[in-house]
This record gives sequence, structure tokens and C-alpha cells, in this order.
Amino acid sequence: MSNQTAIIIDDSSLARMMVRKIFATSMADWTLLEAANGDEALALMADKSVDLALVDFNMPGMNGIDLAERMMETAPSMSIHLVTANIQERMRIRAESMGLGFIKKPINAAKVAEIMKHIGH
Repeated sequence: MSNQTAIIIDDSSLARMMVRKIFATSMADWTLLEAANGDEALALMADKSVDLALVDFNMPGMNGIDLAERMMETAPSMSIHLVTANIQERMRIRAESMGLGFIKKPINAAKVAEIMKHIGH
């Protein structure tokens, strides 16, 4: 039985619902946390160990890269992936230099399965 935890941070309740279904079907042994924005995510993660973060880039308040920077300060070994429909070259270069992965929207089980291969647990 896994004790791994993932968090989806997206202001779209539909996007969070899609990820919830993927985890319920394919990764039922994972704990899934959900947040609608960066501040909510940081509060949820304050007392939990998180292995995987799926972070929307465009959100009210802080964007996904700014949130990822904050998350990396407290959990440097966490696997963080930006989830976005529009990956601009400048954003990609910055994110890759930080070690972030990318998932192009819409998110689906195959895309999540691909990143799960690279999580070292």
C-alpha cells in the first residue's frame, strides 16, 4: 500500500475533477489533495509531505511558476509539473531551468501515467 500524496492546484473545478477521476481509477493507493489557488495549496501542504504536484500555470493570485518556487523551498524533492494549455517558450525555459515538468491541457490518464514513471518511489 502506497503512502504517497499528490496535489492538484487549479482554479478550474472541472480540471480538478478530471484529475480526481484519474487518481480514483489508476492510482487509488495515492492520497490526492486539491487546491483552487496557490495560497490554498501552501496551507494544505504546510503539515503534509507531498510527492507530486500538478500545478496550473494561469490562476488568480500567484501563477504556477511562482507557486512552484515557493513549494520547492519547503519540499525540494517533490516532483512538480506545470499543467497548461499554452506553453510559451520563455515560460518553458524558466520552468525547465527550475526542473519543472509540463503537462499540456487537457490532462488525461495517459499523460499522468507518463509522469508517474519518473517519480522515484
